[in-house]
Amino acid sequence: MRKIIFTWVVVVAIVLPIFVLIFYTLPKIDSMYISSDTYKQKNKSNQDGKNGVKVISKVEQSENGIYFVYKGRLMYMENSDGNINEICKIPSEIVGVLAKDNTVFLRECDNVASIYKVNANGEIVKIANDSGKMYMEGENIYTLNARHGLRKYDFSGKMIFSNKEALDFTTSHTIFDDYIFYKWYQNERIALSVPQYYRLDVNKIKYLLHEVKFSRYYLEPEEWDSYNRENVIEYDDLAKEVDKEVRTEGMYDQVDGKDLGNYDLQSIELSVWNFSDEVDRYIYLYGNQKITYLDKEYKRKSEEMTLEEEDNNREKFTYQINVKAVFRISIDEIKNSSNETYVNYERVSKSPDISGDWSRFIVDKNNVYVINEDEYTDKEAYRNLYIYSIDVKTGLNKEVYKKKRFFLGNDSSEIFATDKYIFIYEYGDYGEKQCITRINRDGSNPILVMDGNGEVVMKPIQ
Repeated sequence: MRKIIFTWVVVVAIVLPIFVLIFYTLPKIDSMYISSDTYKQKNKSNQDGKNGVKVISKVEQSENGIYFVYKGRLMYMENSDGNINEICKIPSEIVGVLAKDNTVFLRECDNVASIYKVNANGEIVKIANDSGKMYMEGENIYTLNARHGLRKYDFSGKMIFSNKEALDFTTSHTIFDDYIFYKWYQNERIALSVPQYYRLDVNKIKYLLHEVKFSRYYLEPEEWDSYNRENVIEYDDLAKEVDKEVRTEGMYDQVDGKDLGNYDLQSIELSVWNFSDEVDRYIYLYGNQKITYLDKEYKRKSEEMTLEEEDNNREKFTYQINVKAVFRISIDEIKNSSNETYVNYERVSKSPDISGDWSRFIVDKNNVYVINEDEYTDKEAYRNLYIYSIDVKTGLNKEVYKKKRFFLGNDSSEIFATDKYIFIYEYGDYGEKQCITRINRDGSNPILVMDGNGEVVMKPIQ
């Protein structure tokens, strides 16, 4: 008996330290993690067949047709004849759908958000209770939100990993290649969570966080400036490009007769208000680019003024150009960013400007589509709804469709794109009413797909 006890003591004395080492000590050592590039090289074969990240949407293109949702119903439109059938329905509203071959995944909108799997026969199985934005990449489903961070599931609903530290406080976010690109609550800055993979288990990921820097400052700060001296950099390619455009009144036509020969470029700042998910290895940004010039004679002129005069004339020493536009940044540029570098980006929309708030945009193929509506001023008036298309190659935009809204009120409409069509979702009575219109991508052939009563209509709109 003593021999058995002694043997067990020896076994425990050997196994316990090994267990602690493997499961508690090693995961805390930085050298036990490899970078994303190293991981991709070692697991290149595992990446074959992946076509990028798909994001949950109310409209989903499949090989033979289009899935779309109407409240709690999943519908399917055949490519061949446009015939529409109801696949299934659930009691609560469906947030969106993701499809892979003949398998469809739904996200429920309820007190407890759930993920459902639907087979070709319309049979529904709940596979997980999870909230957050939902993605699909390869043979996996991801969910992402500020509460639980990043979670990864297989198609049966088995959780592969959960990383609560992947995401800081955020207002919006997206994912690509396990990287997380998001907007901080703090100062509305853009941040990136960079994955580091554990050598003994690639499903154990540690994230390193840094800011993605868009704004650049080229002159020493004055007393009224909000940036610090250590933020000042040398003129770079972006400065040369933007400065040339401004001085030749190219894309930037707000010079207003100013003699910019008397001004130096001080800064180029970009405030990102909204951004897309990854599209063809780019992320599209909607925001305001503020270009500031400083009078070359500012020092001399200010010396000739009293402090009160200087304060009152401060705005005369600077000249600002504000451009509301769509920009884009490549995924590789984001991945190569750091706290010490500034990212390069390009302006997509050039001219003419689209009035109003157009943060509700989508990107598909070579076009950015923007939905806009007349300002809500009269609760008894039916406002106009507009669809604009921005050509990514030329930067030019045009109005492709205009209609009267079906509903009164201030509920915002949404748009979704497929290979051939744009689907317009309109809402009324705080979402209680809903109808769906389909147009060709050039704005032609408007069809009312489903009316406010939930009936399939498929009739032209005059």
